[in-house]
Amino acid sequence: MKKQTITATQERMAPGHVYISSLGTGIQWSPAEVVLWEQGQAVERAVHQTSSAHEYFYNLEFARSFPSVTHWWFRSAWTQRVRLTGMQGMMDADTIWGYMQFIDEDVPAQQWSVLGIDNAINEIAVPYPPHEVQPVNLPLRIALSRLVVGVVADEVQRDHWMVITSLVHRDELEKTFLLDSDGLPWKLEGVTGSIRREFCVLQGLKA
Repeated sequence: MKKQTITATQERMAPGHVYISSLGTGIQWSPAEVVLWEQGQAVERAVHQTSSAHEYFYNLEFARSFPSVTHWWFRSAWTQRVRLTGMQGMMDADTIWGYMQFIDEDVPAQQWSVLGIDNAINEIAVPYPPHEVQPVNLPLRIALSRLVVGVVADEVQRDHWMVITSLVHRDELEKTFLLDSDGLPWKLEGVTGSIRREFCVLQGLKA
């Protein structure tokens, strides 16, 4: 019998945010082409059919420009351990809170909170991991918020270390950066409108 050879798909990470010259990472848009920068080097170029940087990023065109990229990151590729406590108390009549701890026991725990109205989760506030205050990293904030929802609903084990990543697989981009503001059953603190709109606003991109 002839043996079958299975070749695993090579994984490649790349930054999906607007190019930041001081960091040397991101995607530089121009009317003629887009350039993917990593570690201060222009590693790949592609033509495109968009009329503005806003249109390009809003429509997640980078996934089509650079199809060899399997996983995208946005100002941070944070992948580490996190654990949550259950509810520790009430901040006010409508807001519960608990603790979230990153990496290991030596890192001070921070507070998460959930604003609930009429027994439904309305808004979730989560902390950033140490040295990772990157508002553009919406995928990380969404992943952490989903953990909070799971803890509140008794679907996520409390006080248990879990590995969370902010990397987004190319096939999950549209499900992560939602067009509809009602796509998530709750809101991220400080985010108005859709996740896709916020992704552009946080990068200074205007329609």
